[in-house]
Amino acid sequence: MTEQQAPDRTTDYQGKTERITHPPQIAALLRRVRDQKVLLSAQVPGHEGLFNSMLLDVNPERNIILLDELSPRGGHELACQVRQLRVRCQCHGVELSFACAIEVGQSQRGISFYRASLPDAINYLQRRINFRVRVGVNLAVPVHLPLEGAAILDGELSDLSLGGLGANVSTHVKLSRGQIIDTCSIHLPKGESLQAELEIRFVRHDTQRQQQHIGAAFRNLQPQQEQTLRKFVAQLEREMLRRKARS
Repeated sequence: MTEQQAPDRTTDYQGKTERITHPPQIAALLRRVRDQKVLLSAQVPGHEGLFNSMLLDVNPERNIILLDELSPRGGHELACQVRQLRVRCQCHGVELSFACAIEVGQSQRGISFYRASLPDAINYLQRRINFRVRVGVNLAVPVHLPLEGAAILDGELSDLSLGGLGANVSTHVKLSRGQIIDTCSIHLPKGESLQAELEIRFVRHDTQRQQQHIGAAFRNLQPQQEQTLRKFVAQLEREMLRRKARS
């Protein structure tokens, strides 16, 4: 039994944090988040757990932003008590985070929202292009690797980035470093799929679980495939944030 050493993949997350304080730039960043309907991950200071929200409006002329009420409901109840939020999100590979004091309002339809001043500062972290999203064990994303001779290795995704993937696959055919997979298929929860060429970069065999963990790089991606992949990464991240907020 041989084992290929996994390369250092921490660079997937390296980047430089910048503190944005220029109001027009802050407004532009938040408008992008609003327009893309990006899911926000919010924390109530002094309490554990993450909750979901959305940015409803950005009005720099009035110096306010509007946020949707937190879900699940327990988050909204905490927000009403503390009146403070710490918010973060991912938008086009950039992580944004800010803190705000809130006032609780209610629409004519009885739906709660939060009013806050336009943040004085936003922390802006530009990820490297290969920003990686880990896939939790409670979220199954099937992967299929067709091989020569009509053999197919089935497995599940463990992480995904714009540069490649990690997956746990069956062991009835052993994979090796440098091997090319002509058409890998990845299936996301909403029924969409991506087919792409892969190059195996490392393999780790787990005899107890009867599986092999692989790391692979995408090859020869076409513009349409890259667009689909970006959508997949963002979709996976939103799904993981939802599940984390419910846990």
